[in-house]
Amino acid sequence: MAAVLNRHSSIQSARSLNADMLAEIILRLPVKSVARSRCVSKNWCATISDGCLRRRLPLQLSVVYFPAGSGGGKAPRFACADGGGLLEDRNLGFFPYLDGAVVCDASNGLLLFRTAGTTRFYVVDPVTRRWAALPPPSRDARLSMLAFDPSSSPRRYHVISFTGRWRERGGEVEVFSSESWAWAPRDVEFGVPAGALSGSMHFHGGAVYALASDPDCVVRMDVAGPDLTCAAAELPEPAAGGGDARLAHSGGRLHYVANDGAQLKVWVLDDDDGSSPAAPRWRLKHAVRLDGVAEGGCGGDEEVRFMALHPQKDAAYLWSARRLVEYDLMRKEVTGAWEFGDGEKNRVVKAWLVPSSLYLSDCPLADAHVPC
Repeated sequence: MAAVLNRHSSIQSARSLNADMLAEIILRLPVKSVARSRCVSKNWCATISDGCLRRRLPLQLSVVYFPAGSGGGKAPRFACADGGGLLEDRNLGFFPYLDGAVVCDASNGLLLFRTAGTTRFYVVDPVTRRWAALPPPSRDARLSMLAFDPSSSPRRYHVISFTGRWRERGGEVEVFSSESWAWAPRDVEFGVPAGALSGSMHFHGGAVYALASDPDCVVRMDVAGPDLTCAAAELPEPAAGGGDARLAHSGGRLHYVANDGAQLKVWVLDDDDGSSPAAPRWRLKHAVRLDGVAEGGCGGDEEVRFMALHPQKDAAYLWSARRLVEYDLMRKEVTGAWEFGDGEKNRVVKAWLVPSSLYLSDCPLADAHVPC
């Protein structure tokens, strides 16, 4: 009885705290504890859901990875970086189609799965452990990507499915909207030959950015509007020697990152106003020798691969020697590193940074399945 009374007294004390005091307490909790705290009371739940508090919560790095040496036979995994230098695994076993599904894309904390050999798509939230089955599109997809904008009101996502029915400079695209819960066909003019799209795509601020070759350019597709209006902008230079090239946003501006195996170059689009002008002003912002990165924390002679840019500060996330490294591009030094603690060889395939508060948001998963 005493234990029950003490627990009741603790709950009453928690409820009596004002919003400012609650916010200061919540900001000092680990992400998982914050999520659990939503169940304390309606007052706590409302405080945690408040937009001002969410904007103050720290960023948390998340990755999708596959166990190495599996020959493609093992299911994808999901992990978050903790404060102890480890990538902590989050089991995706709650999703019943995991063994037969393929990860198509990830966007701001949500994952897009597709069942192999079918047109069935699933959107999965790996932290709240919810998932939703999307209605099938009318045509099979050659390439699909997820576009989730957590800053939109209401929160919504789109799935863009490229059917492969190309014309000379355009083609047919189907777009799924979580608002209408339906697919809509779109006839899109890319502005470049359809075969030039590389498949390296990036979503930000209601638009999809796709790298294209011959000519080397970035194509911006407006997802938020009724049509996928496109505009093309030249790139500062292609990735040398067939190296890797990516697009990313940091500080609200579009960045182009090229990795030729020896050097990582980062350009920023100074006049990025969301329209991707035909004559952009790219500025070389950083040039980093990758052997110096390896000496600073990646280790050995293994390949160093670019994964993501920090959305606010001048930092890049790199993968090498089975470690994920945060590298300060201004100071040219490693400022953080995480590895898998079980010793298993794993291969990270995608990384992104999102506010940890997004894990606590009510993502638009209509008819979502929640494990008991």
